[in-house]
Amino acid sequence: MTGDGAKSFILLLSALLRGLQASVEKGTGRQTTCHNSSGRGKQASQEVRKVANCLLTFQTQVLDGIIKQHFGQHVTSLFSNNGQTMSKDQMNLLMEAYFCGKTGNGDCRFLSQMACDYFFKCNCEQERDTGLNLICTQFLELHTAVTGLPVRCSRILEGLVLHRDFTVYCPADGHFKALVVTEPVQPSFSGTTLHLRSESQLQSCYSWISNRVEEVITSLQRNQVKLILSSVKQSDLVIYHAKLRGISVLECVEGEELSVFCHLNGVLPLAACWDIPHIRQEHLATMTFCKPVLLGSHRYAHVGFLNKTDFNSHCLVLCGPILGLTEQYVSAFQGAFRMLQQACEPVCLWNSHRLHSKHSVRGAHKTSCSLKSALKSEAGSVLPVGGVFEFLLHHYLKLYSKQDVESDTKTACNIIAEAVLNIPRSVYREKGTNRQFLEVHTKFARDIKIKGQICGWLDFNESVSCKYQLLVSVLQCLHTLVSLDFLVHSSRRTHTGVECESEDSD
Repeated sequence: MTGDGAKSFILLLSALLRGLQASVEKGTGRQTTCHNSSGRGKQASQEVRKVANCLLTFQTQVLDGIIKQHFGQHVTSLFSNNGQTMSKDQMNLLMEAYFCGKTGNGDCRFLSQMACDYFFKCNCEQERDTGLNLICTQFLELHTAVTGLPVRCSRILEGLVLHRDFTVYCPADGHFKALVVTEPVQPSFSGTTLHLRSESQLQSCYSWISNRVEEVITSLQRNQVKLILSSVKQSDLVIYHAKLRGISVLECVEGEELSVFCHLNGVLPLAACWDIPHIRQEHLATMTFCKPVLLGSHRYAHVGFLNKTDFNSHCLVLCGPILGLTEQYVSAFQGAFRMLQQACEPVCLWNSHRLHSKHSVRGAHKTSCSLKSALKSEAGSVLPVGGVFEFLLHHYLKLYSKQDVESDTKTACNIIAEAVLNIPRSVYREKGTNRQFLEVHTKFARDIKIKGQICGWLDFNESVSCKYQLLVSVLQCLHTLVSLDFLVHSSRRTHTGVECESEDSD
């Protein structure tokens, strides 16, 4: 599968459970000496755990060696010859396959091209790990969802879109400064008691506050500040003086958006607004533009700035005709960059040569922990979609099981070899009939036997690293499931209301 792996996880786990059950029934039926049901059940449970323990050590003893020794001759790389530059063509093939699995064939090419353009516009190639990590962790702040427009209206905007409208907007030309504040600019007297004996004292207090605000705004104007980004609401007096001095104000900006803005600009937010007259350059961001932008039915603030990091900030505008489709496109984009991040990481393989001796599960785990990352497969390795990874793994596991290996290892190889075929079998069943799967599998077996390589597959690719991690996760989940002794049902009452409590009690 080329989507997020959820369906593949279920297909593989269910196939492994069926294979495990069949293997145990075959073994206990042949070896059992118990004639009562409880004795046979206990013996079957012990056999299940024994095979599951073998499957857990399968990763270190068999899988890593097969990936390292045999898959290298079949994979292609996302990177160019020097191993540093991302190939845009290869990346597009990987992305298009992913979007086909997530959104269907209609818009997958447009979305994959847009994702590739975004990657390169953000200059992620220079610092690939940092750039992809920023996109994945701050995707909420780096995109804007627009409902009511066709997906083809989606586009990439330079800079950031802050999801608030300007309280005060004053056009600004050329480079100017912006200040991020987290407190009201007007002095606050909360918690302070004022003893006023006359109306003149009250007027003097108002006058002092007004003069103080005017002094602060004038100080900002002298420092070429033409934009105030505030996480809190400012007073009418601040808004008035800002408008008078030609300073735009954006209020109630989300904290995460301000954090991303400060990170990309290399500046610090100003918490104590009393310090504004003595402001330092570390609090001032250099801006190239700020303007309102209308996206769908909402108006936001669109800002551009001189980046202080290698990441060249851009914002994704993702459109969809209805809310559900828009959310699907947003989820697909976020998943695509997570998949790309995983694909760009090498598969951490464990040293399989020193683990072929007989160890207990605990001993094997302890030994393998000391040898972690001893081997690594090449980062960016990809294979054609359509079941190639599963067919290759099935082929080499069958070959390995025919060697002189322990019976438990042979059993594990056969269980997993048959289970992985459940994924391509499901894919081809959705497209046609089971006969198509058999034809494809037969052609693959013939090519690998006669030519020693795979031929005639689709150009779309999927990540070896993602496939590997999926298989390992399923094996760990399987071991956890069969290690359970009891399932205890608990009826926990919630405190959200009578309706929820009645549903729980039912």
